[in-house]
Amino acid sequence: MRAFCLLSILIVLFACLPVDKTYAPEFDISEFKPAGEATLKRVNTRTFIHPSGNLSLDDELDFWDGFSFFRDPWIAAPAATEDRDGLGPLFNARSCKACHARGGRGREPVEGISKPMALLIRLGDKIDGSKIDENYGGQLQPFAIRLSHKALSTVIEPEAEIKLKYEFINGTYADGSSYQLRKPSYELVNLNYGKLEESTVLSPRYAPAIYGMGLLDAIKEEDLLVLEDIADSNNDGISAKYNLVPDVLTQKVAVGRFGFKALHPSLAQQTAGAFVNDIGITNPFFQSDTCSHIQIGCRQRSLLGGHDKQLEIPEKLHDLTVYMGQHVAVQPTRSLKSKQAQLGREIFYQLNCHSCHQPSFKTDESYPVKELAGQRIWPYTDLALHDMGEGLSDGKAEFKATSSEWRTAPLWGLGLQKHIQGYQAFLHDGRARTLEEAILWHGGEAKASQQAFIKLDKSQRDAVIFFLKQI
Repeated sequence: MRAFCLLSILIVLFACLPVDKTYAPEFDISEFKPAGEATLKRVNTRTFIHPSGNLSLDDELDFWDGFSFFRDPWIAAPAATEDRDGLGPLFNARSCKACHARGGRGREPVEGISKPMALLIRLGDKIDGSKIDENYGGQLQPFAIRLSHKALSTVIEPEAEIKLKYEFINGTYADGSSYQLRKPSYELVNLNYGKLEESTVLSPRYAPAIYGMGLLDAIKEEDLLVLEDIADSNNDGISAKYNLVPDVLTQKVAVGRFGFKALHPSLAQQTAGAFVNDIGITNPFFQSDTCSHIQIGCRQRSLLGGHDKQLEIPEKLHDLTVYMGQHVAVQPTRSLKSKQAQLGREIFYQLNCHSCHQPSFKTDESYPVKELAGQRIWPYTDLALHDMGEGLSDGKAEFKATSSEWRTAPLWGLGLQKHIQGYQAFLHDGRARTLEEAILWHGGEAKASQQAFIKLDKSQRDAVIFFLKQI
């Protein structure tokens, strides 16, 4: 009887899937340890901040030293604590932890006028991916240091505040169940440096979780590029494309893999970009503060204390922070072998979700951090750009990424967000309150999978969500 019921479910399911059906591969025992030997030994629902499960005790000490630069707030220079000064002059947050609470996502933005630390607003142009706003630069910075000094001819003002408003969209599944999505709109108010350029668009970016980033850094570039299919040569509707971005240190073009539009080619550069743009800390990659030509006080302040001649976080301390970021552990899977999870896994593959959310890689055997090298990992991302449709378009291009293209987000650890942080929000701007809503926002290349999900009955949808929460 049980076998008959299961067969009936699958017959109904197949009827609503795309013609080109793909079936789930046989379950691999390595799926229990999504980060290989670097996986955390056991589930911890207090914080995401844990060192890789295969670090030595000495290396764990380096991890926690690096964590101090992630956790502790930076202060304005000059200060007695030279290792912690250099904040601003303009900034989004005083520490990494402020945006990545407990190593996960920051506090979700709320409606109204505010200065949310975990929600960044990138400024740019829809056509020209390298263009930034003349007065405000490439990223809104809603905070400024307060300092009186004879060298300052003007007060340093924060750039602006963010006004967020949600529109609610109601919909119905094929089985008659209802759902509701929320669509955000953004406006900058209380601008202190004049108007935005007419061509400037606002691109919201809600701080991502940081666990597992070292393992994504350790995937070989050729293993990514083999997945590229810009012209959709296999006619599956999926056109994986990799962003080509500058490596700041080598001045060469490389495959982008970090950031919502794959703006940075390495974890080291991604960390450096966050230091200078989010906290105002100059570093070996980005050695100048981000003051625009009109921000006179900001430019004057950046010269005080000789910061035009020395970095606010030198190479050694930057490397220590990167080391910590490389080793924030991925937690083990939970009830992955349960019947509901296995049914959800089967449907996940049948919906063709795996074509973008590439389940598994083996990291580079020659990656310089030995604990991350040669690991079989299950991040569920191809790190490629995909067209997600107009519903998720932010209006901003970034190098090869168009306004509707986004890097595939990793799925590992999603189910622990609510348990560890007490809240959850998904997608690049945090608009989705549940995984179900995140799926329903998928358009463009993912439209067929989204429509197939809508045709599932509630028990099948629940199985997919349950599976996602276990990985």
